Amino acid sequence: MIGRTVHKIFAWCMTGVVSVFVYPVFFLISFALMVINNWLLKEKKSIEGEVAVVTGSAGGLGKNIAAELASKGCNVAICDINYKLAEGTAKEIADKYSVKANAYKVDVTKYEEVVDLKEKLTREIGPATILVNNAGLLIHSDQLNPTVEEIELMVKVNYMSHFWTNRVFLEDMKKANKGHIVAISSVAGLVTLPYSEPYCSSKNAVRALMRVLRAELKLEGLNIDATTVFPSFLQTHARVKQFATDSGFSDLYPLLEGEDVAKRIVQGMLQREAEVAVPGFFMLTYRLISLLPARAQDWVTYMPMMRLNTFQRAFASIKEQ
Repeated sequence: MIGRTVHKIFAWCMTGVVSVFVYPVFFLISFALMVINNWLLKEKKSIEGEVAVVTGSAGGLGKNIAAELASKGCNVAICDINYKLAEGTAKEIADKYSVKANAYKVDVTKYEEVVDLKEKLTREIGPATILVNNAGLLIHSDQLNPTVEEIELMVKVNYMSHFWTNRVFLEDMKKANKGHIVAISSVAGLVTLPYSEPYCSSKNAVRALMRVLRAELKLEGLNIDATTVFPSFLQTHARVKQFATDSGFSDLYPLLEGEDVAKRIVQGMLQREAEVAVPGFFMLTYRLISLLPARAQDWVTYMPMMRLNTFQRAFASIKEQ
């Protein structure tokens, strides 16, 4: 009994020492590296001539990301369940940037279709060394009472599809010992949005998945990077734009332009950033709040002013939809 008690006391003491002495040093070092990486260093690598797979890229943010990659000389596979729209996007990008841009119809929730996608684009464009997991569902038909089928589909598209695409496309990247995987999470992967359980949980899961992936790539000594992106509300989705406006979230911070977010994502890729929040202060806020006890975190996030001015308006907006 005494041995176990001493063991516990020692563990708590070591935790205290790390918190008081080691953590501040790591914080200062990491902050300095962030400043150097984001503001002083230029782009670290070139992606000219490489092949990028961008899911959900027929329109919206995915289209913006594909276009930004193409502007850097990257060949792109426009992958979407809406094939007709994907064809138009591929032609537009190919004509504008003089790169290879092919359209592919794929349901990323189905492993077999992802395998077929890889085989087709490898034959037609070449082996992919960049994967951008952008496909996602944001809002249910009834946000307060989504159907079982809607919840299952959201989890499959927002989270499970990353397993299939990562598994399929990592194979060639590992053989070449070269590549980059980008996962589009959401600010909902950092902070909690009430009445959005399936969405928030799926986006949090993406963050955990990518952290595990980064650890594995480092342990295996592979020259493959992984970046997780946490964007706030964008103007690229009509219903989200309406919700953000009605709820008052857009009063807190302007809705983001898809082109601006895409530029920041590709910049983060080229600088090998592990996590990118847009706007950046969300990441700093999240990290500072996470140091507080859980009850204090809840109070800061849902203090009376926020409840009255934003969350109650959001609830009213959802009920009216």
